[in-house]
Amino acid sequence: MKKRTVSLLMACALLAVSLLSGCGAKETDETPDWLEGKDFSEHLEISISYWEIEEMAANTQADAVQAYIEDLFNITIKPISVSWSNYKEYYQMLEATENLPDVFANLTISSSDTNDSATYEEYIRSGTVRAIPEDLSAYPNLAHVFEEAPSLQYTDGKYYAIPRMTFSESILSSSDAAMLVRRDWMEALGISDPQNFEEFAAMTAAFAKDDPDGNGVDDTIGYNVNNSIALGKWVILGIAPECNTYGWVKTDDGLYVPSWTTDAFLDVVSAYRTLYECGGLDPDFYTKTPDAIMEDFAAGRLGALEYKSSAGALSELEQKWNLYNDQPFEDCVDVLHIFAAPDGNCYSNSSSLFWSESFLSSSVDDAKMERILCLYEYLLSEEGILLTKYGIEGVDYEVGEDGNLVSLLDTSQASHNRLVIEKYPSISLFANLASVSGGWEDFEETPMNVQRYGEHCVALASKDLLWNQENTIQVERPYDFQLFPKENSALFSTGDAFGNFVKCIIGSDDPLEMWASVMEEYRAQGLDDYIARQNQLYHERQTAIENSITE
Repeated sequence: MKKRTVSLLMACALLAVSLLSGCGAKETDETPDWLEGKDFSEHLEISISYWEIEEMAANTQADAVQAYIEDLFNITIKPISVSWSNYKEYYQMLEATENLPDVFANLTISSSDTNDSATYEEYIRSGTVRAIPEDLSAYPNLAHVFEEAPSLQYTDGKYYAIPRMTFSESILSSSDAAMLVRRDWMEALGISDPQNFEEFAAMTAAFAKDDPDGNGVDDTIGYNVNNSIALGKWVILGIAPECNTYGWVKTDDGLYVPSWTTDAFLDVVSAYRTLYECGGLDPDFYTKTPDAIMEDFAAGRLGALEYKSSAGALSELEQKWNLYNDQPFEDCVDVLHIFAAPDGNCYSNSSSLFWSESFLSSSVDDAKMERILCLYEYLLSEEGILLTKYGIEGVDYEVGEDGNLVSLLDTSQASHNRLVIEKYPSISLFANLASVSGGWEDFEETPMNVQRYGEHCVALASKDLLWNQENTIQVERPYDFQLFPKENSALFSTGDAFGNFVKCIIGSDDPLEMWASVMEEYRAQGLDDYIARQNQLYHERQTAIENSITE
């Protein structure tokens, strides 16, 4: 931090947060180094599109958090909420009419679907988005993000998207694949933790057939996943670990291929037919919405839910649970540890360090670009993280004498996290715009985390992460290849392959013969040529990037 004379605008903004925080006297002539020389005298409106921020978008007046950020940078933020069901089509319509927001969140090269990744390159080639400035020395936090995500670099050496960092360390991504289970059902049926796939299938079948809730009614379901396209993200770790996200894998001869084309995927096809036929897998798994599946678990119909084990995700589930149940969440819900794969090892999920991207429309001029970069830099700073995680210091939380954070809100009926989001709907945007998750501190059993998420949720999150760290091998993935833009192909997309996988699960013919027919048809349509072409494009791209760096 350096002392300097700041504009009246900046001084007022810093004074405002001081008054809000109740921290007493606070110097208003201190600004971060990265704000040196910035001129915010011109007021700007910045439109930002993000998923499920309808409450923020509906507000006619900015909440205190949004107002502070807007005052800090002399901007007005125009929030645009998109849903997971329509955002792709919505952006296509806005692109066609040249009305894209200044900043819009999208899932492109970090998607498991190759067709999503093609969108990244299409944006660049069409001039839809503008490049991020090459010199980011004035934005140290943001520059670090790009250093951690070199796969985003385009062939001209430039970056055209801001990655949304998810995990500060790889092992934290193991929490993205977890199995929540009705421990009370297991105890009622005398079932121990499954040690292999066969025992898992038997457990889920018992959940569906053996009246685990003891009400004498056939009204229970064995196993489902909160989002059908993530089917098996946890279970497949114990069958064919490298296939658990349907991504690309590297073969022994150095060729990159979709995991669903490998021999290992045959074991996945066979296992899921077994789960379906024994009744362990929800017979309607392929038709239910994520909300319906979450409701199944919360309402006491579902015994095993493939989900996440971060404290935040668990807290959201507990909130739904409390709408339906008199039984405490902590008395019923536990997390299972993954059973060993056929090679005898236990594996855990791994994910890219970032998930989804922010694009800047080509209509953004230099002045607005600078203001947007400052916003991201702030959200990645310590002050920005504290504000968007915990609310306003002195109002929503305080720093105790021991240095630990303490909630000032009444968390007897709702978690601190839920209360802050309800109080400041804009946090749903600001807490996720620059980064989605945090580091180890979010998994630690601290008093503040207990207030943020609830004691049981924090305990489960910590328990699962520490077990994964000590007992599993994280799946290795070729992220450089996975993240480079592939050719758009309706036939060879991950989504199309997944649809055929589902047909093999619910079909009546031999599942392996059905899958062999699928692969035979794919190859007749040119799958091998498509794979060879993506490998060639990847190597050409890597060469182009290397050349652009050395020029």
